Amino acid sequence: MGYKKHLKSYLDIYNEIIEENKNNTIMDLSKYNFLAPPTLLPLLQFMQQNRIYKYRPHEETRLYLEKVLGREECTNTTIPLRKLKKFNYGDYFQAKNNIEIYLDELTNEIVDLLSMSGRYNTNCINTIFYEMLTNIYKHSLCEYAYILCQEYPSIDKVDVCVIDNGITIPGSFENENIEFFNDSEAIFDAVNCKTTDKEDEGLHGRGLNTIANLTSFGYGEELLISSRGGTCVIDRRGIDVLPENKYYINGTFLSLRLNTNEINIYDYLEKNKIKRCENE
Repeated sequence: MGYKKHLKSYLDIYNEIIEENKNNTIMDLSKYNFLAPPTLLPLLQFMQQNRIYKYRPHEETRLYLEKVLGREECTNTTIPLRKLKKFNYGDYFQAKNNIEIYLDELTNEIVDLLSMSGRYNTNCINTIFYEMLTNIYKHSLCEYAYILCQEYPSIDKVDVCVIDNGITIPGSFENENIEFFNDSEAIFDAVNCKTTDKEDEGLHGRGLNTIANLTSFGYGEELLISSRGGTCVIDRRGIDVLPENKYYINGTFLSLRLNTNEINIYDYLEKNKIKRCENE
């Protein structure tokens, strides 16, 4: 089944679809009988940006795509595409309390839908959701951002994906005159606690390091981060820094996989360095 693939493989499928369709006015998906969120979310962003409003699905994915797009009622295993609320960045400090309230409500709502069976460690998932979304509001300066989730009950796992069209991790570093070798290395540095945060900034969060530690060492799963021309995959072995400009990603894309493990959050909140994979 498709959900057993590594997250990089899903992004490879996305790239394959774009190569096949980048000159089309209708997105031809007819040969793909499984489209997981790590493939589907960047694909939906690509379609939006390129004004591709129609698609030709495989029969086995037709109903799922309609659920994701909110055209059919979802079960508790599919959380449809959600657009994050836009706040006025020019009024950042006045808006931060409203952002905090909104993120609390949104993360609680999503986690409640995922945890209807009572199997998930809701505090840990809530923390990861909150960190992912806080990063967008603190750093991306995006026009829009989306979140998409899919649960796989038969294997007790869930895919969580967010994408925004903001200034990207490398772009944020450039704005603050922070040096880095290339875009993938900028992601590597961000995961290992290099940050553009200011001490007096309002929104509270621990950032990508916490997300990476909880996902890889806590859950024993994978996290993929693609931003501008760079991509990194993080698992319990460490960080795999991928070649530059491999994927058609505009902005920043995070995809991670979680499971039903019981985790003590406080064991993973320290900002520890995550080493490179030994097979590099």
